[in-house]
Amino acid sequence: MLLALAAAVLAACSSRPGPDALQVSLEEGQGTSDVHLLIATTRARTDTPHALFSSERSQELDFASTTISIPPTHEPGKIQWASSPPGDPNTDFVVRQASYIDGEAAFRQQINSEIAKRSPERRDALLFIHGYNTRFSEGVFRLAQIAADSKARRLPVLFTWASSGKLTNYIYDTNSVTIARDGLERVLIDLANSDAKRVTILAHSLGNLLLLETLRQMELKGNGLLKNKKITILMASPDIDIDVFKTMITSLGYRAHPVFVLVSRDDRALRFSRRIAGGKDRVGGIENDEELTNLGVVVIDLSNVEGQDGSNHDKYTQLAQFGPQLIAALQRGTKARSKQSIGGRLGTAGRSFNEFLGNTANVVISTPGTVGSTR
Repeated sequence: MLLALAAAVLAACSSRPGPDALQVSLEEGQGTSDVHLLIATTRARTDTPHALFSSERSQELDFASTTISIPPTHEPGKIQWASSPPGDPNTDFVVRQASYIDGEAAFRQQINSEIAKRSPERRDALLFIHGYNTRFSEGVFRLAQIAADSKARRLPVLFTWASSGKLTNYIYDTNSVTIARDGLERVLIDLANSDAKRVTILAHSLGNLLLLETLRQMELKGNGLLKNKKITILMASPDIDIDVFKTMITSLGYRAHPVFVLVSRDDRALRFSRRIAGGKDRVGGIENDEELTNLGVVVIDLSNVEGQDGSNHDKYTQLAQFGPQLIAALQRGTKARSKQSIGGRLGTAGRSFNEFLGNTANVVISTPGTVGSTR
């Protein structure tokens, strides 16, 4: 079964970055743009040059920062990996700076310092929680891609837990998720209490299990995060048992904003995850959107979006360039209760979003009691 999973997924990661992927480049490129990221992690530090953190677990929450240069040839939704580090800034994602941050107080200070550099209307933050089988450098470059494509100027923050980065270590990764809950809770509190006006939390795949368990843990402590109006949750391709999801999501109580769930019925990685899990549906591959909208969440169905890899597990990366418009439109649209109203609300999201839907994809938006379909 694992070999079958490997055959389905390896085509999407046949060329992966090595441990030296964060080697700093001193070469200047023409027409590049920089993305500065803050990092919080439950990974252990490593002595391997240019790596910062390993796949081993740490008992302490640790912090770092990095700046990634985006080439002028960048295509939305993709990472232009260097064939060998440090890469060519004219054609590749390259590292400009990478260093540790000395403790949580300094991390909080840097959050507010970076927020203060932005104009008042752009003082937002994006927290990204990666999924299963993700190396440290892959999480870094993926968030850089998302931040570059969104063009929203939000502060990008990566929470990276100790995934082994190996396809066959699913149990190790699941246990690492459990260990990381307390660390993620501290980061969520730091961001909620920061000077950011809005915080969007984007989790992918198994990272959604970490997010959901942490949110439930906070709710049980009386510190429910979803009551905070500055928080928006997006769950992309959740690798979570549907029964577990139903139990957890209903325990979270009042939500100031809806939870958005991105699904795709042709997600091959989640199909094999379902087989490993005894045939139980995974939330991100759910067949019936209404099963989720009945729980009060908004479903963004990407089943008819053409994937860029063999697994169809990373379609969410293609929507990053339309993320701000999509979230704004949906937050307005969920106040409506008719199919026509939802479509009308989505129609005001902006020309680029409409052109994307018209020319690239068939995205179906389903809200509690409402379904809207836009081509």
